[in-house]
Amino acid sequence: MLLRTHRWLRVGLLACTLVCLAPVALAQGAGRAAIRPSLVRLAPGETQQFRAVIEPQWLHEAYVADEVSWAVNGVPGGNDTLGTIDGEGMYRAPRQAPRPCEVHLCATVDRAENPRLWATALIGAGAPAYELAGQWQEPADGSGRLKDPLDIAVDRSGNLLISDGGHSKVLRFTPGGEALGSVGEPGGNTPGHFGELRNVDVSPDGNIVACDMRTGPPRIQVFDHDGAFLHAFAQKGIGPGQIMQPQGVAFSPAGRIYAADSDNMQVNLYENDGTFIESWRRNGVRPGDLNEPYGVIVDANGDVFVPNYYGPCQKFTANGEFVLAFGHPDPPDGLVAITGICGDQWGNVYLAVRDTAGLVQNSATPEPRPARIMKFNNSGSLVTSFSLWEDERGENRMAVDANGRLYVLFKRVDALGVAIFEER
Repeated sequence: MLLRTHRWLRVGLLACTLVCLAPVALAQGAGRAAIRPSLVRLAPGETQQFRAVIEPQWLHEAYVADEVSWAVNGVPGGNDTLGTIDGEGMYRAPRQAPRPCEVHLCATVDRAENPRLWATALIGAGAPAYELAGQWQEPADGSGRLKDPLDIAVDRSGNLLISDGGHSKVLRFTPGGEALGSVGEPGGNTPGHFGELRNVDVSPDGNIVACDMRTGPPRIQVFDHDGAFLHAFAQKGIGPGQIMQPQGVAFSPAGRIYAADSDNMQVNLYENDGTFIESWRRNGVRPGDLNEPYGVIVDANGDVFVPNYYGPCQKFTANGEFVLAFGHPDPPDGLVAITGICGDQWGNVYLAVRDTAGLVQNSATPEPRPARIMKFNNSGSLVTSFSLWEDERGENRMAVDANGRLYVLFKRVDALGVAIFEER
């Protein structure tokens, strides 16, 4: 009798807890949202219902969001070329398949923690494909304008920034390869100089941020759009805010700086003035752990994507909470290494990957190792994949411009440079 009484007492206490806590959960806001479905293939003229779903919260079930704004490729309500979508999320594909066949369904849920949602619709029988629209290159012996290109970004004018380890400068080019000068100087320990330059990216306000591996000065340096030195931060080390081996920088919509550090197995977060905020240091191979983080990007919601070199790529909230993983290892012919990442305005994530045959065996005299690009949407669904040339010898860092053109650094047997891909 005593045991039964205790059982009912526990049930009563749990019920009371649920009743008391449920209003608190509701008061915390809408939580995170997701779009359903995230990837569909439709025939011309076919319809598909999309919905924005508020995901389950503590002691509260999921539900369909109301007050959602819908657009197609950013056009409110869509149009005849892209297809139309009504206020309830009902999409009707265009009568003729567009080129490219990939269409982005955009939902805005202002109350959600991640208010911008993107789904992918593939219209017609064809698959999304990228074609080589152009390239420019230099001799592989380093006698040209490029010696050792390591990273690439697009500045606010649409020109390319390439961090070149051989020159120890950030080089600026037009998309077609016309030289426009450089940022920073080689050698020395004074601000504005580089020793072992690695990464480059551009902040929301147009500043150029470059990462260096040289011991001495801070490892992250900031320049204005014209190349004037502004400030530096992040010393070499393993302490708070310090970096050993930078593998990429990215920016939140508000300008906060994320830096991936493959040696410390962490991602550091700084204010835009370089003030250290926190580190995500989670060594391991379980979901949410970091296993040689090899790049970082941030989408329009402030969600952060970090690929582990050995896979997968992981999505986190701005505060480091694990959301999902995609791009899982699939040996021997599938992904086993991720060597680059970039993202576009539709929340898509591009990964440069290699299979077992493409792994580095001898870094002193590297053999050709095939590579390819995999494109995922913001929910981690694979959109398309395409191969690069078979005599690739370097890691493929990438950047996407406002028009969706994909710029890929390459190092082939006899040449190095930039390849330009366009979706068709």
